Amino acid sequence: MAAQTVASSGSGAPDVIERPDTRETEGDHDRFSHYVDKTALTRSAVSGEAVVALCGKKWVPTRDGERFPVCPACKEIYAGLRS
Repeated sequence: MAAQTVASSGSGAPDVIERPDTRETEGDHDRFSHYVDKTALTRSAVSGEAVVALCGKKWVPTRDGERFPVCPACKEIYAGLRS
């Protein structure tokens, strides 16, 4: 659910500015793209088996990961691997 801020532009009608709700809740892993081994991702697409992300999340990918922000835990682990 997005939080809303209301501001007036001076014309009498308020402008609504959408901003994301950044509070973490149960199920937040479902709102992120995760880093997964490319071979495992391909195997999952063919067989339907679950994959395991760097952060430990296990699931069967069904959505376009480019529509979501990258999981902060996966990003941190990946950066540590690249160093």
